[in-house]
Amino acid sequence: MQSSYHNFRLFYNQSIHPELLNMEHRRMRLMRLLLLSGLMLVGVVVLQVYLSIFAITLALFIPVGLWITYLGFRIQVFYKEFKPRVVSLLLDFIDNDVNFSFEGYDPKGFIPPEKFLESRIFTACDDYFGEDLIRGQVRETPFEACELRVKEFSEVRSQLDLVFSGIFLVADYQRWDMHGGVLGLPDAYRKYLSRSERAFHLEGGRRVREGILPEFEVFFDTYATSQVRIKDVISEEFQKAILRFRQHFQEVGREKEIYFSIIGDKIYIALRQDRNLLEPSLFINNTSYEVVLEFYEDLKLLLELVMEVDAMN
Repeated sequence: MQSSYHNFRLFYNQSIHPELLNMEHRRMRLMRLLLLSGLMLVGVVVLQVYLSIFAITLALFIPVGLWITYLGFRIQVFYKEFKPRVVSLLLDFIDNDVNFSFEGYDPKGFIPPEKFLESRIFTACDDYFGEDLIRGQVRETPFEACELRVKEFSEVRSQLDLVFSGIFLVADYQRWDMHGGVLGLPDAYRKYLSRSERAFHLEGGRRVREGILPEFEVFFDTYATSQVRIKDVISEEFQKAILRFRQHFQEVGREKEIYFSIIGDKIYIALRQDRNLLEPSLFINNTSYEVVLEFYEDLKLLLELVMEVDAMN
């Protein structure tokens, strides 16, 4: 573990930090341009008020409008390029591990809503936004993951309620004889996922305790259909891995939760985030080792859970 942390820190210093510095220089140039533009705009307004000549006002409107459009374009490019550059470097680092390989990264891509709902973890996605689609393999297991922000219409209020915000992963379960399904929901979110529980009950799912570690049952409600033997599907190592990461989240004071399901020949894992990671700001320094490390650790967590599943098959 210490060696892995040291290797990542070395990679960050040599590859990621220089890129962050480059983006920080671009941000500072944009801030200077915004400040200068603000001063120029104030000067133009004062001149227009002083002269009160419509022809001059009309003549100044065109270059001012073009300049504002140019600034908006520069800011948009900054936001669009920041995260993909950092994520691409992180994937290069993870790809050095023999257990992981990546086939593609699409900053604008995402897992479609149909697959999201196939997980049975969630039952609605009235407002669906995704980005940063990653495809690859964990040993022999293909997977795809992306960031999602999903909302649904409230049953009691005329507004959209947040369903899920975080990283969502789908991987091949590699068990072609698998029938039925398993659903694991964090106990702390039971009241928010009552519809998921009811829907799974209609498919024959029932709460199970046999084959579930007592310490795992404290934090997670596990459901399975009658065709499934839990011991054959969810190993103790898989449960312990989830508990280790959950304990880590608690130790660092983060409100994160893991959901999972195995439906047919697919496994679905959802990691709820309590804040957006690697989203740049125009007004503060974005050169943060801690934020990059957290994004790396979250992605590595999901891949390691898939590796536990791969080891079972």
